[in-house]
Amino acid sequence: MNQDRLQKRYQRERDARKAAETVLEQKSIELFERNQELESFKQNLEQEVLARTKEAEKAKTEAYAANQAKSQFLANMSHEIRTPLTAIIGFAEVLLQHKPSQEESDQHLTTIIRSGRHLTALLGEILDLSKIENQKLDLELLRFNLPSLLQDIEQIYQLNCQQKQLEFILVLESVIPEWIVTDSTRVKQVIHNLLNNAIKFTDTGKVELHISFAPETKTLKIDVIDTGQGIAQDKQALIFESFRQADTSITRNFGGTGLGLFITKSLVELMHGSIDVDSTLGAGSKFSVTITCQSYEGEYNAFKHKAIVDIKPERIPSLTGNILLVEDTEVNQQLITFNLEQTGAHVDLAENGQQGLEKALSNSYDLILMDIQMPVMDGKEAMKAFKQLNITIPTYALTANIMPSDVHEYTEIGFTGTLGKPLELTNLYQVLKQHLQINNSVSNKTDQVNSAEILAQDTKIRTLFYKELTKQNLEITESIQSLNYTKLIQSTHIIKGSAKSFGYEELTLLAEASLLLLREKNYEQAIKSCIDLNQKIMGVLNGNSD
Repeated sequence: MNQDRLQKRYQRERDARKAAETVLEQKSIELFERNQELESFKQNLEQEVLARTKEAEKAKTEAYAANQAKSQFLANMSHEIRTPLTAIIGFAEVLLQHKPSQEESDQHLTTIIRSGRHLTALLGEILDLSKIENQKLDLELLRFNLPSLLQDIEQIYQLNCQQKQLEFILVLESVIPEWIVTDSTRVKQVIHNLLNNAIKFTDTGKVELHISFAPETKTLKIDVIDTGQGIAQDKQALIFESFRQADTSITRNFGGTGLGLFITKSLVELMHGSIDVDSTLGAGSKFSVTITCQSYEGEYNAFKHKAIVDIKPERIPSLTGNILLVEDTEVNQQLITFNLEQTGAHVDLAENGQQGLEKALSNSYDLILMDIQMPVMDGKEAMKAFKQLNITIPTYALTANIMPSDVHEYTEIGFTGTLGKPLELTNLYQVLKQHLQINNSVSNKTDQVNSAEILAQDTKIRTLFYKELTKQNLEITESIQSLNYTKLIQSTHIIKGSAKSFGYEELTLLAEASLLLLREKNYEQAIKSCIDLNQKIMGVLNGNSD
């Protein structure tokens, strides 16, 4: 009996020990696995911390480098701005306090003007940089004459090179289009930046501009070659970064902000192109740019190493038909009417949209040319009224506001097309030939005398132009003082639309720049641009005061 109890007790203890051992083994395995997981987590955590630390150190290094670059840029910019400001303030004080001779005064004023233009260029670079960084830099695709643009550039840089006793050569390496569609302002800016750099870093020798065109890809190729100091191989990639120059001695020796080539590269890429540099230290540099054009037409051929010749005056077509010109500015009325009547067309005038609407309802016209900014009823309201009254006469917007968004709006309202101010006679004649009858009884007028030459001899029209210019000079002065931006837009619009026709290209460009800044509501820069414009107007008026 006792033996049985002992046996059962032993069996229970044995089973309990076995169960405890099983539980202990399971717990040991679980503990081992948990330790393994913890060890793996620890290793992963250490690796992640190490990776994050490296990333943070890299970001810190990059941020420090960027901060250093920006600090250097701000230091350079401060110097660049203070230098012309010192000249402006200093020479203005000399003129005010010491009453120098006329010759000395002219020299001081020239320095002040040159310093002011330098400041304008600096501010322009900063504005472009801001637009690029905020992705707000848009292209204005327009049809323009490529040989004419190159001719202007050739004239400017022949003079600039002569001042440093350098030779300037323009080479057409292939047949180029007569007309291309891209952003002409940005194309000029790219070429100007590259040529200015080439001249800046070249002390002896020559600067060359090579132009070619690949019609199969619609690609314009621009090469700027100089015999200057060149760029070291390890520095060539840096020059296209913002705030960077090849080395710090460049700022000390030559000045500059370090933005020019970065802006150039950004503009080129925006035009679906590329930019490369091939340079040898001490031997010179070659910057190569490609730009993709939206379209092209015509051909212009010239012998290599020959200067581009003057563009031939446009042949005036002989036409018959009736045109209604709706325009409120007297000088533009006379100027546009002159060009229209040269073709043989009959022209009626209306001074605002309301008069234009009344004349369109009571007369028969083959074509209507309508200004947009007018009193009483503007061109857009008049066009809407035309649509409501079922007036189907082909009507073209005639305006200096030709941004792509503007042109799209005019088309949506119902205009047949848009003609920009200042008038390109080629575009005007193309529209006239489309809607008027060709007069076969009279042969086309030869291009022995062009419209610009006739205008130069027309005392009445030129007198009206200078009268209008005097009026706008006063309007701009009052509007600047009162910060009346609406009136500034009106004044710059009028000047842009007429000045080029009388040979004042720079006046047109200044008015165009001012108008663009005003429309973008960049009022601080716009006021400065309008001041420059007004000074140029005063120069024109003083030069014709006799």
